[in-house]
Amino acid sequence: MNWEPLFSAIDSRPFRPFVLSLTGGEQIAVTHPDNLFVLPTRQKVNHIEVYETGTDKFTIIYPEALAALHMGGQRASLT
Repeated sequence: MNWEPLFSAIDSRPFRPFVLSLTGGEQIAVTHPDNLFVLPTRQKVNHIEVYETGTDKFTIIYPEALAALHMGGQRASLT
């Protein structure tokens, strides 16, 4: 798994929202850096949690389900 595009997107300042595409075709919007958690650590990613702003809804994403990251018209493969 190539985590560099994801970590770069999370760390970009100013933050720019991005979309994670899953292998099943679903897309998850990340609208704020505080809405995404990589667990347990960036060195050993077990899963990613993405929360929706202003709600208690969230999505758990496992690495094998990630396909791509989309930001500003650019697509970066995560596989």
